[in-house]
Amino acid sequence: MSVERKSFRMNPRLFGLALLASLAAILSSACGCGRSSNVIPPIVLSVSLSNPTITVEAGGAPVYVPVIIDAPTETATFAITGLPGGITESYKESESNPSGQLTIMANSEAPLGTYKPTITVGSSGQTASLVFTLVITAEPGSGSELN
Repeated sequence: MSVERKSFRMNPRLFGLALLASLAAILSSACGCGRSSNVIPPIVLSVSLSNPTITVEAGGAPVYVPVIIDAPTETATFAITGLPGGITESYKESESNPSGQLTIMANSEAPLGTYKPTITVGSSGQTASLVFTLVITAEPGSGSELN
């Protein structure tokens, strides 16, 4: 019985292309270059105001200040320290993110001057702070002067 042998010969160009494709696949999988990454970098908590100086009149109307909070979650804690006597503040977070509106009001007994209160926010174990300038002025026509 005779067995017929067939020889197979690959085209040298195709062999070279196949070898290059194999090497490229090996290298890209080794360095991670060929894979798309779905890893989203963590959001670092931050807080800012549209204007770093807030001016209120003693005995005057409330002042509304937008507060921008970039947080890893949709909620954040909010606190202000360093406010002088006679100042009331409230913060209302928006319904869809932690940014919101700060309302500051000075009663007629609030001491005129410039202050440096601090806003501190917290979210997902992170905290961020912002020192801003608060200026309390006399109500127009009151006869008081800013010292």
